[in-house]
Amino acid sequence: MSEVNGCNLPEDLWYWPEKHVWARPEDDGTVVMGMTDVAQNLAGKIVVVNLKAPGKTLAEGKSAGTLESGKWVGSIPTPVAGEVVAVNEAVKKAPHIVNDDPYGEGWLIRVRPSDWASGQALLVHGPEGIEAYRARLDAEGIHCQ
Repeated sequence: MSEVNGCNLPEDLWYWPEKHVWARPEDDGTVVMGMTDVAQNLAGKIVVVNLKAPGKTLAEGKSAGTLESGKWVGSIPTPVAGEVVAVNEAVKKAPHIVNDDPYGEGWLIRVRPSDWASGQALLVHGPEGIEAYRARLDAEGIHCQ
């Protein structure tokens, strides 16, 4: 796990720094997605999570659902087009899980991508990805608590 400006960023994930979301390809061909530690810090305590239902098709960059905190309501953009195959029911019932564990129990949706190779074009990964995210955070003056 890398720490950038006080924000935790696991090296094994794919990031979309502009939207503060992450993606993790799974062995079964699906991709699990969620919001980053950066996003949950910026949003504050998450109080409501609404996610698109399984079976819905998501276009790249479009909303996979919404999150609401005491100071923010926003869309969860999906970096990968595809069909929603699962949603994290636990975070719908206990939204604080997104704040507590954004990369583990706080995952949001799982999609079967229509073209993972194409979706990767939006994302950064590995040491280069962490450095790209660092540049984004530095440019915006973002620090996690």
